[in-house]
Amino acid sequence: MTTTKYYNFNGFNDKTGDFETNKYVIVNNETGRYVEVGNGAGPSATKSVDFQGKYLMPGLINAHIHVDSDVYNEFGKPNFGVNNEQEHVRAVMAAAHNMKNMLHHGVTVVRNVGTSWMTDIEMARLQREGSIEGPMMVASGAAFSMTGGHGSGGGGIEVDGPDEVRKSVRQAMKSGAQIIKFMVTGGVSAGDFENPDQVQLNEDEVHAGVIEAHKKGIKVAAHAQGTEGIKIAVRAGVDSVEHAFHLDDEAVELMKEHGTSVVPTMIAMKRIIDRPNEVPSWMIERATTHWEAHQKSVAKAAASGVNMVMGTDSGTPFNGFGDESAVEMDMMVEFDKMTPQNVLQSATINAANMMAIEQDYGSISVGKFADFIVMQENPAENMKALQQDNKFVFQHGHAVVFEES
Repeated sequence: MTTTKYYNFNGFNDKTGDFETNKYVIVNNETGRYVEVGNGAGPSATKSVDFQGKYLMPGLINAHIHVDSDVYNEFGKPNFGVNNEQEHVRAVMAAAHNMKNMLHHGVTVVRNVGTSWMTDIEMARLQREGSIEGPMMVASGAAFSMTGGHGSGGGGIEVDGPDEVRKSVRQAMKSGAQIIKFMVTGGVSAGDFENPDQVQLNEDEVHAGVIEAHKKGIKVAAHAQGTEGIKIAVRAGVDSVEHAFHLDDEAVELMKEHGTSVVPTMIAMKRIIDRPNEVPSWMIERATTHWEAHQKSVAKAAASGVNMVMGTDSGTPFNGFGDESAVEMDMMVEFDKMTPQNVLQSATINAANMMAIEQDYGSISVGKFADFIVMQENPAENMKALQQDNKFVFQHGHAVVFEES
């Protein structure tokens, strides 16, 4: 066994969200896992790297992306998301590019929650085999919506009634889905006759899918933006609510009772609002209408102790796969009034626990994969440190972005 020791750094404590001084780790170069974590200089290893007082934390986990999207495509135009071979090829090419881009920005794990043609399932397999560069991916395949519902025009699976849901969820898992995604409400980026407050899937439909997924240990995510849709999703037993624009006290209490996580995706709304001349006017109107409520709802959930998990909804208009994860984390401090420590936990241990991958990811611990990023500044004091270009990025103990001094 050959090993590498990284020492003389400030290390992230997943229990407090702060950094502890004078830490070291030793990594097994063959397995890519931590074999020792401690304080001080540590024992000798095959190779040693001095991080000179920098700040080391686990690689970021982004729990909400759409990896095969070209974010500069013509959003809202009739030809977007057309289900044909040309679009499929473009989606695969976009996914490969997006995977590499995320990894180089410090995102080492992602949860993909909706693609066309099951593109993400194949991308996840290729990444595990080492055929493409990118984060480890938990992949959903296509999302589920009611006939004509949110996402149905972009390759989603249309289901009506518990029996159809049950059969389709089983088929998705047979095809390799590692997470099931339901579109419980309308949304911002769909066309006419839809809005975030609309309930689109019924509670019995969602519950039928949850039962099937949980039988196999598969988690369930719900796109739910309006208050009633959120409550339906939580009562039905989903593991996470995505976006959560409108949370009242009852919804928050239900989440705490059921252990439901919230993935806010603040940047998705902001990127639409900030592009008034580049997206359709109806999309701007919807985003603007719900933006203030979104901030208040997420702040309420976070203050009440609901498990918060970072996700960007990358793949929505002008919401890409570069530094968006770091920007989202800064926005969670600014708009959701979360502490930097809570935000850092949301992108590491909270996300790992929600995704049931905490045995391998989410903290700097013996036995876990050595996925980590190293920064000049303390992100608990300046969250924008995560956006700086001079980060080091390691995946399974191997350097992705690193200039040794």
